[in-house]
Formats: sequence, structure tokens, C-alpha cells
Amino acid sequence: MQPRGRYLGSLVLAVGLLVAGCGQELKQENEQLKTQVATLQKENANLKAEAATLKGENEAVKKEIEELKAQMQQMEEQMKAKGRPAKKK
Repeated sequence: MQPRGRYLGSLVLAVGLLVAGCGQELKQENEQLKTQVATLQKENANLKAEAATLKGENEAVKKEIEELKAQMQQMEEQMKAKGRPAKKK
């Protein structure tokens, strides 16, 4: 029975060392994944902020275009009132 006990003890020790080694690798991989998640969350927040900024700029440009169109139409009407033909678009 003693050889069987030694074999069982050795097997338990070997499995324990193997699991401990894998455990360290899993912990390291887990830390790397946590770092990646944190980085991606930061990038996501930055991209959302940039998208909001671009949306605001886009709205400002659209407003400016509408104002310029209105000015152009007023100028065309003034030219017609003075008897000058407006340029074709």
C-alpha cells in the first residue's frame, strides 16, 4: 500500500503544481485583458466626445450654409429689382 500512497501523493503534487502554473498564467492573462478593457473604454469615451464635437461642428456648418443661401437669394432678388438678370446656378 505504501507504493500506491506515494504514487497518489506524487500525482496530487504534480497536479497541484500544474494547476498552480496555469493559475499564474490565467491571472496574468486576466490582468492583460483588464488593461485592454480599460484602454478600450477610454478610447470609446474619447471617440464619443469627438463624435459629439463633430456633430456640433456639422450643425454649425449647416446653419452657416442656410444663412448663405438666404443671403444669396436676397441678393438675387435685389438684382432682379434693379433690372439685372441673376446668374444661373
